[in-house]
Amino acid sequence: MQAFLHFSSSQADKQTLSTIQEMATSQGGNDYAWLSRSQSLGAAGFCTISQPIDLPALRAIADELSIDINLQDKAPKVKKLMLCDMDSTIITGESLDDLSEMAGIGAEVAAITARAMAGELDFRQALNERLSMLKDEPVSLLDKLIDETKAFAGAAELVATMRHHDAICLLVSGGFTFLTSDIAQRFGFSAHYANHLAVANGLIAGYAQEPIIDSQAKLRIMNDYCDKYDIAHENVMSMGDGANDIPMLQAAGLGIAWQAKPLVRQTIALQLDHSTLCGPLFLQGINEADIKTSI
Repeated sequence: MQAFLHFSSSQADKQTLSTIQEMATSQGGNDYAWLSRSQSLGAAGFCTISQPIDLPALRAIADELSIDINLQDKAPKVKKLMLCDMDSTIITGESLDDLSEMAGIGAEVAAITARAMAGELDFRQALNERLSMLKDEPVSLLDKLIDETKAFAGAAELVATMRHHDAICLLVSGGFTFLTSDIAQRFGFSAHYANHLAVANGLIAGYAQEPIIDSQAKLRIMNDYCDKYDIAHENVMSMGDGANDIPMLQAAGLGIAWQAKPLVRQTIALQLDHSTLCGPLFLQGINEADIKTSI
């Protein structure tokens, strides 16, 4: 067998770099090549291995050192279509939870969100239940949320570099268009898809307009773009953290569980928990010299 063993971390201090190289050597990877040793982008590299390894055991050690380890059976290749979830993937928070916190009902809504993202509740049911709790809250909260939303480090580099490689970059979210439109414009996504939050007379109406962007809608968007632009699923990268992302992660040639919930981690082999958003670029073999910061 020959496989590619990848290492990445948001940290690029001497100790982390040394530990990564030692771990690669311990697994029989004698041809280790660095992709990044940048303080801002993080550390990343890979080696080829020809012997079986105990990946869960190796990951358990690496997790304690804030290092991600992934195994790929094919040589890294830049993809032509990228689909990213928004909440807790491109941005650091769950937008509906954050909106509810501003309305003073954060704990109640966050509990429902956690169960939905863990796959314990039907997404549509959970969405309706949470939105009903926000009925008659002022729409001024939406602008406040936009102003306060933060992205993970590397978001701009991820989209700019993929666009530089002529990839179509989609933001696909179970959240809402009032925020995806801002995030898509801020980072240069090619297009965005999310739910439309109903408002009336300056107040949140307490429901989302049809159609609802759930797990099957995300997968359908991927398939539609593949058909329209004649892109094989092997040439697709997708990334997300929740149960509603699983179908699009499974269908993509490069499906990445980003700081994901346990159900997603149990289902999706490629996992990033300690990297910047440049991590998905490194998994495609892109090195730090080729990473762009703007489109």
